[in-house]
Amino acid sequence: MSRRDVTTTVWRERTMNMRQMFGSLACGAVLLAGTAACSDDPQPQPTPTPTNRAAETAVEGIESNDPDALLEAGVEHGQAGRIDEARSAFERVIELQDDNKFAWFNLGYIAQTRDDVDAAIENYDKALDVDAAYRPALYNKALLLEASASDDAVALYEKIVAADESASTAYLRLGLLRVRGGDEDQARQAFKAAIALDSRLVSEVPEKFRPATSGG
Repeated sequence: MSRRDVTTTVWRERTMNMRQMFGSLACGAVLLAGTAACSDDPQPQPTPTPTNRAAETAVEGIESNDPDALLEAGVEHGQAGRIDEARSAFERVIELQDDNKFAWFNLGYIAQTRDDVDAAIENYDKALDVDAAYRPALYNKALLLEASASDDAVALYEKIVAADESASTAYLRLGLLRVRGGDEDQARQAFKAAIALDSRLVSEVPEKFRPATSGG
């Protein structure tokens, strides 16, 4: 696996929950210990504390014309809460390497955290143009489409679970959309799969679809 094919959680909004979106900036290098951006682990991860070396890396990266260094710098800026600087770094990556799915995803994630839905979807689409199976972009785009284009969101969640049967949160979101669409049989199957993969998700499932508990 190449250096650019590794994704790592390096920054997240404190209020974000992995059940709701892939709350991470993706980078082509393992920078910090943490949950991979594609993880379905619903447990929130702590926000890392920036170090002096991290700040130095960010400065060095911005002054570089190396996409990997710029990508790393953008992540370091994001980790430190310098979101405008992070966005500038990722935009510079795109200028140098317009097929960098990590930079496109990061720009989409920043837009999503700022409630700029159109920009987020546009950037996720750019990431998916590079890698149509890139699950973080598929998931976050589906989440954004749930309110306005639920059929499209369903199709994206189905694509995720078809490629990765362990995607518990995608099954959960799929079940919720099936309930909204009135397809209770399909919803029940999706919820059953989600709970089988991660029993902690049972609290997110509507009560009528939860497995029966034995009386005591």
